[in-house]
Amino acid sequence: MEKRVINLIWGGLLILIGIFLLLLTTNVIDIRFDTSWFFGILFLIGFIFFMAVYFSTHREQFWPLIPGITLLGLAILILSEKIGLQGQIGAGLFMLFIGLSFLAVYFFHREHWWAIIPAGMVGSVSLVILFGDILGVGLMFLGMGATFIALYFILAPTEEKHWWPLIPGGILAFMGLLFLFFQPGEFGNFILPIALIIIGIVLIINSMKKRLFH
Repeated sequence: MEKRVINLIWGGLLILIGIFLLLLTTNVIDIRFDTSWFFGILFLIGFIFFMAVYFSTHREQFWPLIPGITLLGLAILILSEKIGLQGQIGAGLFMLFIGLSFLAVYFFHREHWWAIIPAGMVGSVSLVILFGDILGVGLMFLGMGATFIALYFILAPTEEKHWWPLIPGGILAFMGLLFLFFQPGEFGNFILPIALIIIGIVLIINSMKKRLFH
C-alpha cells in the first residue's frame, strides 16, 4: 500500500471521527446506547487498521506499531469495566500497552535500539498504577533500571563501547531495591540485602579473574 493512499485513508478516518464527535457533543446526534462499547470497538478497529498497514508495507516502516498497539490498550481501558477489570487495572494495562508498542518496534526493527528506552520507562510507570504504594514505586524504579541495564547489553556487541547506560541503570535499580526494602513484608526486607551480597560477590570474582589472568 502506497504512503499516499495510507495518508488519504487515515486522513479520511480522522475527519469522519472528528465530525461524529462534534455532532455528538453538540447533541445533533442523540445516542441512547452505551458509548463505551462503541468507542472500545472503534479503537479495536483502529488497532486492526494499523496492523494491516504495517504488514501490508512488508514491515518496512515501524511507525504503525506505536499507534496500533496503543489503540489496543486504549480499547482495553475503555472496555475494562465491561470485561470485569477494575479501573486501576485498565489504566495500568493502557500504560503497559504503550510501552509494548515501543518494545514491538525494537523486536521487529533491531536497528532502532532507542525504542527500548520509552518501552521500559512507560512500562515501568504502569507498575505504579497496577500495584500502587511503595511496592509499585519500587517496581517502577527497578523496571527503569533494568531498562538501561538491558540497553547496555544490547549495545555491547557494537564496536563502540557504550558503558553509560550502567550509570542510570545502577542508580535507578538501587532506588527500586531501597523502596522495596522499606515495603512491609518479608520479600521487601530480604531483597536489598541479598542483591547487595550478590553484587559484592560478582565484583570480587571479577577482580580475582583480572588478577589471575594479568
